[in-house]
Amino acid sequence: MSSIVFLAVLLMSCSQFASQLYMPVLPDIAKDLALSSSASQAVIVSFFITLGLTQLIAGPLRDKYGDRHILIAGQLILVAGTLICGFAESNWQFLLGRVLQGIGSASPVLISRTLLAQYLTGAKLKSAMASLAMAASITAILSPMIAGTLAQLINWQGLSFIMVLHFALVLWLGFVILPKSQKNDAHSIRPRALASLYKSLLQDKNLILLANFKWLPTYLYLTIQLYLPFYLQAQFQFNTEQIGYAMMLPMAGLLVGSSLAKIMQKRMSYMKIVKLLWPALPIAAFIFEFSHISALVMLFAYTLVMMVFGAYFPSYMHIIGLLQPEKAGSANALVGAIELLFFTAIAWLTNVILFSSQHILPLIVLTCSMVLWFCWKKLSLNLTLCER
Repeated sequence: MSSIVFLAVLLMSCSQFASQLYMPVLPDIAKDLALSSSASQAVIVSFFITLGLTQLIAGPLRDKYGDRHILIAGQLILVAGTLICGFAESNWQFLLGRVLQGIGSASPVLISRTLLAQYLTGAKLKSAMASLAMAASITAILSPMIAGTLAQLINWQGLSFIMVLHFALVLWLGFVILPKSQKNDAHSIRPRALASLYKSLLQDKNLILLANFKWLPTYLYLTIQLYLPFYLQAQFQFNTEQIGYAMMLPMAGLLVGSSLAKIMQKRMSYMKIVKLLWPALPIAAFIFEFSHISALVMLFAYTLVMMVFGAYFPSYMHIIGLLQPEKAGSANALVGAIELLFFTAIAWLTNVILFSSQHILPLIVLTCSMVLWFCWKKLSLNLTLCER
């Protein structure tokens, strides 16, 4: 089963590379393709919008036709989109490639989250989920460095072709490792059936309670990520290079959180891990109140938030596989789509509307921590009642 874990890590890396590797070289792309600032934003947003929407279709398709067919289709689209980006000579060609990358990425990101629960159980599943989260954290930390180094050596077009090779390799490994899928006629992909499916999932109180452990850390991450560069520049007069290095530091919190989850899952349940690491959020809210004193204070508080993010990710993935074993693809698709489409917009609106003083951020973090505590208490009670 180590091959399944290895494949899940590679699948997760596909969506991460597709979303992150172009970020550090976006100024070079904008210069070569004459992209305006609004077009540059469209390039970024288009990927996440198409990824979020496509998950709503890819999830039920995965539940009906299995992992193998959906993986092959998604990786082929991802390879095609990346090739178009690499050969793009205009902003519209590059935008088309990014849209196709978003569509294709829905397949690996979904399967990476459902694959382990399909083949592993018990302690092996808990350990594998923690390993996947650690790998995702390391990829998030190293991606900017990898992209910057490769772009200097072979430019951003060459970076695209290296991604094509990686995506094609994962396609081949998935074809070899995954068994032939059996069609499940119990799952319908007709529009009315899909609407009914997602309605029933939205009415699942336990799923919504659990989803908050994915949604709210993501919301905090996006909100702070959008706010931090301007705050560092205005409050501490950081230049662009200093801001870039400063924003990499809190990403180490992801690795710390996922590593803690990996160690702790050997001795306790993921619900207990969620409870034990929760205090880091109100502590971060308190520290944010003093962020005007030093940039290090601000970055330390942000690191605590990312540590919780890193630990809650494997917790969410493990528990959702237990809550929705037959509809894991659809459930993950719904949670992922809401995360990308709704909470991304809310994070942006938070920065546009709410940030009138430095005291707003501590209040936001504290509010999210209280909501998460309520969700944990309610979900723990519901799961205990279900086990009786």
